[in-house]
Amino acid sequence: MAKLGDYEFPEIGLVESIELGQKIAREFAGEVSRQGLARSLGMSERGGAFSARLGALRMWGVAGGRSRVRVTRDGLRAVTPLSVKESEDARIQLARNVPLFTEMSTRLGDQPYAADRFAVLLEELSGANRTEVARRLALIDRIFSEARPYLPKDQSVPVAESENPLGSASRYAAPTQPELGSNEPVFAANAPSSAPSAGEVSRDIPVGDRIELGLPDGKLSLPETLSNLDAALTVLWARRQLVAAVDAAEGRATPAAPRGFSGSAQRRK
Repeated sequence: MAKLGDYEFPEIGLVESIELGQKIAREFAGEVSRQGLARSLGMSERGGAFSARLGALRMWGVAGGRSRVRVTRDGLRAVTPLSVKESEDARIQLARNVPLFTEMSTRLGDQPYAADRFAVLLEELSGANRTEVARRLALIDRIFSEARPYLPKDQSVPVAESENPLGSASRYAAPTQPELGSNEPVFAANAPSSAPSAGEVSRDIPVGDRIELGLPDGKLSLPETLSNLDAALTVLWARRQLVAAVDAAEGRATPAAPRGFSGSAQRRK
């Protein structure tokens, strides 16, 4: 992460950081060594590009740790959302972990801003001199603009406290979501794309034959078909891998997965 006056800020945007968190979740079950992550990205562990990505993961709150990089509890909701609403809620939480951007957003509100106003506001907030602000202006503007839709727009919205690498249990609990409509199947981000649409599945599926899967941060409601059963298994397996990584990092025993339940529908022919 970089510094401007009294504030630190991420050099990598929120979206790219979430995508990196998804890579850690899917390829390494939510936890990987620094060396392993650098190798998977084709970067030097000691290089500036890799350090910038690690710093951004920590500052946004997507992942934490030193020798090993772990997806945080808030990061879990962002990298494996069960719905569009959960994805947006998670991004709102993560975006507010950067105090500089939160302060900028509350002062700017929803209104468009000119570059000179943005520069003056940065100078006033950070205490940095004009030369330093000018040098960092384009980078900060780009990263702030990407995160702006998820940031508070007035002073009444509290700034999120900086979380530890694994977050707290209370912050992991997602906002209550309304139950999904009976004819609207919802899939996780990594569910098989071959699952049928609502129109396709409604013709031959008897009323009441549905998969109802409730998780702490959302509900999966699907007509019962082989494709949708595979989708539900994929969601459960991805969730198990991530929660197991968090439990292991917190020193809790991690039971072995049921025998034969280590893959998803993609491995079936």
